[in-house]
Amino acid sequence: MKKAPSPLPGFLGGVLATQFVNSALHLAQPLLIAKISGSMAYAAFFASFDTAMHMFGTYCGGWPTDRFGARRVLVASTFLRGVALTAVPLAMVFGQLTALWAVGWYTLDAFVRGFVDASVNTIPMELAEHDAEELDRLNSRYELVFDIGGVAGPLSLYLIETWFDGFWAHALIPAGFALSALAYSQIPASAIGKKMRQERKNGGSWAGLKTIVADRKLLVACLGLMSFNIYPLRKLLGAFFAKGILLDPKMAGLVGSAFGAGGVAGAVLYTACTRLRISSVNWILAGSGGMLLLAIGWWPASLYVMVGAVFTFAVTNVGARLSLTRVRQEFTPLELAGGVTAASRFGSNLVSVLLKALVGVAFTMGAGATEAFALVGFALALIAFAQLLLARYLSRVPDLSVA
Repeated sequence: MKKAPSPLPGFLGGVLATQFVNSALHLAQPLLIAKISGSMAYAAFFASFDTAMHMFGTYCGGWPTDRFGARRVLVASTFLRGVALTAVPLAMVFGQLTALWAVGWYTLDAFVRGFVDASVNTIPMELAEHDAEELDRLNSRYELVFDIGGVAGPLSLYLIETWFDGFWAHALIPAGFALSALAYSQIPASAIGKKMRQERKNGGSWAGLKTIVADRKLLVACLGLMSFNIYPLRKLLGAFFAKGILLDPKMAGLVGSAFGAGGVAGAVLYTACTRLRISSVNWILAGSGGMLLLAIGWWPASLYVMVGAVFTFAVTNVGARLSLTRVRQEFTPLELAGGVTAASRFGSNLVSVLLKALVGVAFTMGAGATEAFALVGFALALIAFAQLLLARYLSRVPDLSVA
């Protein structure tokens, strides 16, 4: 008997609200730190450290997600993000904001964000189990609202910073996380049930990592997802392209919105193509092409060219990630859903940490923004080549090449 579709308003409402404020945060944060520290390189290195803390939090989030259930962890951790980020606008009100104060609270937020990452990406498996069609429905709708928030958040940041004092952007962010936590609390109880959660008590990220390494299909899917986790760079690429190349920081919101708009288009395209059963190999090939465009899109120093490159990258990147995510979910043991998801996300975030560190190194070389972007573009081109090799390997694995 086919499983009834899962009710999604609470889940999707929480994702939309979270991404709306999260995408605004990811642009406002490096600009604020660069302003109060006086250094773009400092902001880039902190962005790398921020992601490292997020990565560590994701790994730590595997066990509580397995033990207590994804919904409970998601509600609690999202609310705690709002509490942590309230400290920044409060310091602004009292005129006590310093780089150290901001970095401290942003670090706490990054760690808690890892728990959100582990739990929110486990929710689809708790609701759909191993139903491939239902997983595609949940994942594609998640990606759609995620990227709608990714469009609305940066645009709102652009409008707020154009019309009002920058304080208001930082004040609205924690309020948005409180609303997200409220929405997530409306997610129905896990279909896996209490008995399955009891079986998960010995799970966690270490058990999940061992499961991934022992299963070739899971390992290949996770490695593929790692190579496509370039999306978190949108905050640095958008902010630094606007500030370093265009010399107009307000344009960061427009570049950031192009990432989100491409993500929306990519999620819609993936949903439309679901019945065609396009292989993961073809999605990866498209994603590799999009990565190459992103690698060279900054070169003409044109807002319109960069927006076009970013949009195309996001469309193809989303398709590749959704295809590989479904493969990973289908081959994940449900009793280890949280641990496998956390371990996979840990690896994906590691790639983001290394790339953000590279951006920091590039901007400390003292050669200028153009040379820094050239170095980053070269790194992205190398990743695109690695994705082509992955596609070639996948084409020889029958169970995955037609997924």
